[in-house]
Amino acid sequence: MKALPFIAGALFSVGWFLWIDGHVYENVRNNRDHDQFGPSIQWLFYLPGIFATVGLVMANIVNLESLSSFSFADEGSATKIRVWLFLSFAINFGCIAAAIWIMVANFMPPHNKNSDAQYPGIALTVQNVLIFISSLILVYSKSRQEEEQY
Repeated sequence: MKALPFIAGALFSVGWFLWIDGHVYENVRNNRDHDQFGPSIQWLFYLPGIFATVGLVMANIVNLESLSSFSFADEGSATKIRVWLFLSFAINFGCIAAAIWIMVANFMPPHNKNSDAQYPGIALTVQNVLIFISSLILVYSKSRQEEEQY
């Protein structure tokens, strides 16, 4: 399907938009309610999204045609591609786990009793899940395009 890369790009964009929206929401809320400060957004909270984006790029720069049985590539290169894909997906899973950890440790009760301040943590987790889904859709669409060429 030719629409799959567009869907993947839309999911990726929505994920980053949600996280940036959560950051802006937290800053506006903290500036408005000086007496009820929630957790402040730290630069470390951006790392799961950045590394998830790196994992997306890693998964999509490989030539999946080398994995097919019709390829004349040697077995060593196919193994390297499999290890590379495994590492990219492991990075994405680690980023989802880190986002959940940040959400629970900083934005959810009992650490944060203000229910208005929970949105950035939820946005961070949803961002990383959407980036991972986007990566899977791109790899799937790339494999479909390579199969259609035969």
